[in-house]
Amino acid sequence: MIELHSISKSFEQREVLSDISLTIQPGEVVVLKGENGSGKTTLLNIILGILKPDRGNVKLCGCSPKDSDSKARVGVMLQKVEVPKNLRVSELISLIRSYYPNPLSTEEILDKVGLQEKSSFWCSKLSGGERKRLDLGIALAGNPKLLILDEPTVGLDEKGRKEFWQTLRLCVVKGVAVVIVTHNPADWQELETIATRSIMLQEGRLLEDQLLKGSAESDQRNYAITQEQPSVNQSQKWSEMLMAQIRVELLQLVRTPIYLLGIVIFCVITSLISSPQYGALGLVFCGGLAVLTFAIERVGKQIALERVEGWLKLLRVTSLQPTAYLSAKLAVSLLILAVILILVLAISASRIGGAVTFGNQIFLFISLLIGVIPFAIAGSAMGYLVKPKSLDQIAGISIPVALLTCGLSIPWLPKDIIVLSPFYHYAQLALWSIGSEHYDHHLWLNLLWLLTAGGVFSTLAIWAYQRDEVVQ
Repeated sequence: MIELHSISKSFEQREVLSDISLTIQPGEVVVLKGENGSGKTTLLNIILGILKPDRGNVKLCGCSPKDSDSKARVGVMLQKVEVPKNLRVSELISLIRSYYPNPLSTEEILDKVGLQEKSSFWCSKLSGGERKRLDLGIALAGNPKLLILDEPTVGLDEKGRKEFWQTLRLCVVKGVAVVIVTHNPADWQELETIATRSIMLQEGRLLEDQLLKGSAESDQRNYAITQEQPSVNQSQKWSEMLMAQIRVELLQLVRTPIYLLGIVIFCVITSLISSPQYGALGLVFCGGLAVLTFAIERVGKQIALERVEGWLKLLRVTSLQPTAYLSAKLAVSLLILAVILILVLAISASRIGGAVTFGNQIFLFISLLIGVIPFAIAGSAMGYLVKPKSLDQIAGISIPVALLTCGLSIPWLPKDIIVLSPFYHYAQLALWSIGSEHYDHHLWLNLLWLLTAGGVFSTLAIWAYQRDEVVQ
């Protein structure tokens, strides 16, 4: 289930793990012990692919820990992670189970962790003990063959601990392998009857690998692990992930009315910039300004908040594919951008009279919406690379940069530099749609340039999602 060969990891010239080699077989229950700062959490993060070791090799369920096939067999309880505040318990469980090829049903998961009566509660309104139950439900959602539990009973009362151990024992009986970190002495008493090994970490070194009483039962657990899982249509599963992610994004959106009101106010204010004397160019300016500002700021800031709060860390240890996550963000953002464009163009067109025909408005709407996709993708990449507050500054800087490089007559800025900017080609696409005299008559070149920019930004966004330091 887990193979570590000569793993070492350092932070700021301090060696946290030193030459760790470890193999955990199917059906084993392994206790990972050690004082605070001994490297336990770092070791778990390396096993899960959250961190990359400086030296050594890691395999999880026979694959790279970053491989979705390995993550599909693993359930994880992490410390200090947040879940979306505008979701109900059953909605969150349904979302998580959609990531896995052979999950348990939502009802079965809620029953296992004793949250049937709390299924309609907001996740943010659960007590500390109920949140721990929810975390366990998330870990069990994919019907895992390996459970990795980091301080799973912290915050649980006596009843909650008993229910947790009852659930864990049922998993062990079915042959699920378990790696658990705990500092609770009451947990050690429970583990004495089911644990097969105890591993001690001290100052980053593996000092002890002790066989325990539960090892006598481990042979009886292996059969359940070695069974073949039913084959899954990967493209169909990707589609399920995408649709579930889009549904959750929309739910969170409609449950934030103040945010929606802010969008309406933003559209009205932007529309008032247009003036009848500018005619069709004023329509292009207002529409482009609105969607560019929102595309860069909205997508990036939401991702940055999820990263800082720890939700992204939890997603990265599931089998959710980065492309499905990013595509859902982009799809919902494009829906909002379409609404923004309709409002801005409708209000602006009413102020400039009949300077632009309805047909040209339709072409302008399509051009602005398609052309803004690369910038929305760029915003998502920024969400992984900078802090949430920095996104406001980046969005603020991007507007004057867009104005400088969109093709306006600026004597001190060479035309050869301007044509390298994706903002220039975006502006030309919009000017083409209204038949402007300022259009450069290179439609396919403009489209190709925007497509290339979208490819570059997509590669950057996926790399940023997967990069080892994203959690830090």
